[in-house]
Parts: sequence; structure tokens; C-alpha cells
Amino acid sequence: METQVLRLGLGLALLFLPLSAWASPKLARWLNARQHIRPEGPSTHEKKAGTPTMGGLVPLFLVALGTGIVWLWIGPDHPSVFAMVSVMLGSFVGFVDDLRSQRGRRSVGFFPHQTIAAQFLASIILVFLAKPLPPTRLPFSNVNLALPTWAWVPLLVLGFLGTVNGMNLADGLDGLATGLFLLSLLGLSPLIAKIPRLGAVALIAGGAGLGFLWANAHPARVFLGNVGSMGLGALLFGLAWSSGGIFFLPIVGGVLVLEAVSDILQVGSYKLTGVRLFKMSPLHHHLEDVPVSWPHRLPSPNWPEPKVVVRLWILGGAFALLGILASLPIRAP
Repeated sequence: METQVLRLGLGLALLFLPLSAWASPKLARWLNARQHIRPEGPSTHEKKAGTPTMGGLVPLFLVALGTGIVWLWIGPDHPSVFAMVSVMLGSFVGFVDDLRSQRGRRSVGFFPHQTIAAQFLASIILVFLAKPLPPTRLPFSNVNLALPTWAWVPLLVLGFLGTVNGMNLADGLDGLATGLFLLSLLGLSPLIAKIPRLGAVALIAGGAGLGFLWANAHPARVFLGNVGSMGLGALLFGLAWSSGGIFFLPIVGGVLVLEAVSDILQVGSYKLTGVRLFKMSPLHHHLEDVPVSWPHRLPSPNWPEPKVVVRLWILGGAFALLGILASLPIRAP
């Protein structure tokens, strides 16, 4: 039965791959949702203004549809339900953010403190749905932890906020966030595959994500939107938590961590010294060939956008392989 569930997930993934590639730009154009470029962003990105956005609704819908098919055939279980609720909550915050952005015809919908507050409320809902807790695996060991309440509640909240915002920050170059999501899935696959329904969800997400990447690759015909980036981040978190791999997230999502940390360091450097650490944050903009008029401490390689994306994918692939290595059982000599 376990093999059949994974085969169903794989079959749906192959079906949804071309469907996602075809439908994502079409839905974004039908919604008439257009990308707005933030004034303080890279000047070279002005040409992206007007590109259809919110296309991430399509792969997220296909994940929900495919999961529903799996549940109709074999019934739901707690890990897959938790993962899907996480997706719905993250997507909802991003969807409202996108609506505010489109109505205001500006690059931001929520202000940062409003986004964090909405995500925090979403994570609190997940706290009430988290039990029964899965055994939490420690990387590079055979140890499974039963976390006390005082440990797992803040871990869940911080994990949700960190993953959702990390994916959202990475969604600044064509194909970058989508590719990093797929690589992170690969890194978590040894843990996820042990839970058949969760494995099917991950396979479906992989197929839908690959299809979206077809349309999102440089030069992008459609963008994820906040609904897509936050939804994929929430899905990644839900899969990691439900499989007991929450401590693997900083490993497989290493590039997402670097993106978030670069943003924090940039703000801290400017407030403390008056000089930016990076040319521009998050990290992918520092690596980009973007002209700026202000001083910054770290030199930039000034790579073209496609090279930045591919090299961060390579780094993401290395982190994914490290995650797989960390999940291998350790045999006593």
C-alpha cells in the first residue's frame, strides 16, 4: 500500500507538471495581477514591472487537488493534514498581502510588522493542530527527541516564520525561490518518504513546482507573488515538521537562511555604522550586477541575474545533499 500511495503521488506529479507550466501564466494574466517594483530595489529590475504575478496560486491549488485525490483514495492522516493547513495559512497571508499590493498599485501590501503579526497568528493556529507531535530527529545522529511544550511551541513558531519569510525574501530573481524550494524538498526526501501520504504530497509539490519553474525561469513570464512564495515556504515547513525534520530545515534551506541573515546584517550594519555591509540586500541582490551610488563594505562579484540564480541553486543543491547525509542512519562500529 505504501508503494501504491507514492506511485499515485508520482503519477499526479507527472500530470501536474505540464498543467502548472501552462496554467500559471494564464491565471496570472486573467487575474490582471501585475508586478510592482519597489523604488529602493535594483534599477535593472524596472523592466520586470508589469509582469503577471500571483501565478503561485496554480501550483498551490494543484498540491491541494492532488492531496485531496490521495485522501479520497486512502484517507487523510495527521502529518499530511498538518502540512496542508500550514500551506493554507501561509498562502492566505500572502494572498491578502498581494491583494493589498494590487489595489494600492505598490510593491508592498502589508507593512513588515503587519506581515509578521499575521504570520505569527497563523503559527499559533498550527500550535493547536500540532499534536500528536512526531518524533523529532537530530541531524547526523540516530537520536529522536520527544520535545517538551516549552521547547516545541517556540520552535514551531520560529520555524514557520523563518521558513515563510526566507522563501519570500528569496523570491527576488527569476526562478530562484522555486528552484530552492525544489532542492529543499530533495534534501528532506529521506525523512518525508517514510510517511507515505506525506511523501505523495511532496511528490505532487515537486511536479507542480517544476512546472511553474518552466514559466518562472529567466526571463520570467510569471511570478509567484507573495501568495506563492509564502505558500511554498509554509509547505516546506509543514513537510519538515510533520516528518520530524524541523532541525533539518536550516540545513536543506541553507540559502534561505543566508538570505534572511544578510537582510538582518544589512539593517544592523547601517544602523550601527551608517554604512551598508552589502551592496544591496538580501544576498542575491548583492551578487547581482546592479549599480549603486552608496558605499558598502563587502565587494560584489557583479554577476548577471541568470548566473546568480544558477550558482545559488548549486549552493542550494549542496545544502540539500548535506541534509540527505545528515539523515542517513549511523551504524555503530
